[in-house]
Amino acid sequence: MIDLHNHLLPGVDDGAKKVEETLEFLRLARRDGVKVVVATPHMKPGVYDNHRETILERVALVREAAKGDEAEGVTVLPGAEVYFTADLPARVRANALMTVGDGGRYLLLELPYQQIPMQVDDTIFQLRLLRITPLMAHPERVAYYLEDIERVAASVRLGALTQVTAASLTGKFGDKARDFARAMLRRGLIHVLASDGHDVRYRPPILSEGVRAAAAEVGETAARRMVEDTPQAILDGKDVEFEEPGPPMPGRGFAARLRSLFSRRS
Repeated sequence: MIDLHNHLLPGVDDGAKKVEETLEFLRLARRDGVKVVVATPHMKPGVYDNHRETILERVALVREAAKGDEAEGVTVLPGAEVYFTADLPARVRANALMTVGDGGRYLLLELPYQQIPMQVDDTIFQLRLLRITPLMAHPERVAYYLEDIERVAASVRLGALTQVTAASLTGKFGDKARDFARAMLRRGLIHVLASDGHDVRYRPPILSEGVRAAAAEVGETAARRMVEDTPQAILDGKDVEFEEPGPPMPGRGFAARLRSLFSRRS
């Protein structure tokens, strides 16, 4: 399995604090069947001012510390969880953001938990014009989406992907997040499952339980795709193929043509 969202880098955000905790994090992930993790510390201006160079340095530190340890069995790649801001397209143009795997194609994007941000669809559209595909972090725990699942569908029609926290499907973030995540599954609105692990005790990097819960809803093949095929395609910088969520809505044809245009140009 591949875990595209976690906070294992030591001392850079609200995740792991020390290198030894990071190594235990990787040991737990390996025992759960994870082979690759993308370290995604917060990039939140004024709160967690992490830069690409800082993230690359910490990834190198973790790789060095893991040598000769069980933790070395997990490949660690750089990334970031980028907080939604009004100037996001400008920050992309300035090469100021870390993309998933540092590949320059996919951006793990976090919306505010409680506030309702403005111009979400417009920002997704602007990012797509810049050839960046946003991967929306944990929509099942974000107020903007929780108010109306059709907002998730609208984001997907514009070309965004979604990443749901595996533990949400098992109810560890409450009934509301669980029920919303399961509704997303039934609508075909989940593309990636990830741990969003922050520590080894309360929010560990466990994917297998969420995969089993997803399999109960949509079958083993679809569930495994969310932690294997789709994350690998993202890391490879490839297009991710998926069915547009129904029913048809105004603008659906435009979104499809937009994706087709990018596909022809890639």
